[in-house]
Amino acid sequence: MTTKERTVYTPRFDFGSNLDPSGKQTGTVKELLEELNYEKFKTITGTDAKKSDSNGTSITYDSLDGVFAFLGEVADVRKPKLAEDVPLSTLKTIKLLYVTNDTNDTQLFRLLKSPTRGGKPTLEFYTTETASRNQKGIAIVDHLLSTLSKEVDPFVLRRIDTSFLTYPKLLECIARENIEILEPIYIRHSGRSNSIAEALTYLAEAVERYTHKSNDAPSRPLHEAIYTYVRILPFLNFVGEYQKVIELSQVDGQVNTIKDRIEEFCRELSGTLGSIVHPLTPVASVEAFPKFVDTNALALAKLIEDATGIASERRDLLKIVNAASKVLCSYVHHEWGVISLDTKNISAADCIAALCAIRHQQKVKTNYSAYWLGQTQAEKGTGVLRQMDDERSAQELFEHDYIPHGINQLLFSRFNQFYMAITGIPNRYEAWMAYQLARLNKYADCYLSNDVAVCDAAVQDLYDYCSLEAVRAAELTAQV
Repeated sequence: MTTKERTVYTPRFDFGSNLDPSGKQTGTVKELLEELNYEKFKTITGTDAKKSDSNGTSITYDSLDGVFAFLGEVADVRKPKLAEDVPLSTLKTIKLLYVTNDTNDTQLFRLLKSPTRGGKPTLEFYTTETASRNQKGIAIVDHLLSTLSKEVDPFVLRRIDTSFLTYPKLLECIARENIEILEPIYIRHSGRSNSIAEALTYLAEAVERYTHKSNDAPSRPLHEAIYTYVRILPFLNFVGEYQKVIELSQVDGQVNTIKDRIEEFCRELSGTLGSIVHPLTPVASVEAFPKFVDTNALALAKLIEDATGIASERRDLLKIVNAASKVLCSYVHHEWGVISLDTKNISAADCIAALCAIRHQQKVKTNYSAYWLGQTQAEKGTGVLRQMDDERSAQELFEHDYIPHGINQLLFSRFNQFYMAITGIPNRYEAWMAYQLARLNKYADCYLSNDVAVCDAAVQDLYDYCSLEAVRAAELTAQV
């Protein structure tokens, strides 16, 4: 063994080593293969690796086909010749992807396949969040992002991380934009739900007609492009699966408007509580909801039967109060974020809608199975209510997030449908969802580039278009 072989090995094609801020250094695929094989068959000091450390098969030019198929699809990168000069950062990206795929039993390129390119969407795809499911996929994606980020220009990195927030935060931004966009409609049609529904329908159709303007941009360094691509993936997965969940959530059968009967129930509550109660007056917190149901079970059971046609008795409601509490948790989270569950913010109409959503699910038995690549058979489920885990409390949700997100979205959509129907404004919710889905789809179209500047410009163009069309919708429908 020579002195040279005992020298600690230093890789050339790892991110964070052999830095090249100018982007002028190059290498070849041949040199990369030599490094990959050296690392496979040698230890860090240059001695031969144990047989258990390697399967004995050399990494060849053809071994990189999977990496280049992925790069060709998402970044229009062709497979270079063995001795062709290639930017150093490109070779580092190729090595990172190859090694990550080779050392994990999850198929990396299926995991990273965008729903816009035929990948199966999942609401369980994350980058920087810790979730109770899909831990293996999250760890792989975190590894890719943290490694690639070592050599992305700091200014560009901040812009990417600001533009492509975690998808819950991005949805919050979109929700705030929607408030701004829809303000002309709500002001012009204040208090007229049917009129608002007409304006929202007009706007949804206008958004669906919107064509995203493609702007040619200089190609970005490959590691930056892949970092951007991976940061965008959670949102694209959300949009793809959310549409399917909303379609699945549609309430089968007629829901009766029971506005007058809810008002009568509230008048009785007023006498009991010693204060005036209207259908939208907060009467309980999520924490106090079970007691509210227990106290008013007979009246609530009759209201649910009137609304849904599903025969309901006191014992039926007491069996579903835990599941209904979790639906109300989703509502509270959407409206107020993470707040104390002892906050009194639940109205009588909210309570009835949540109970209707669960009773309806008991009858129709909609099946939904959360999906993520690499899940085990034990992690798969189809029954919606079973996946809500009745043995665990609603109070645990904000801490442990143990219900698959598709289940939450499905039942929250049902809750909203029942709420709007029983209070007499079903058309408004349908119109709102048409607008919401149209805008999310167009937002996803804005994110088809791996250049953050192009994406930001596209988002701004979409916002400007929606704002102008909202004003037009408010004016035109006001004349009808």
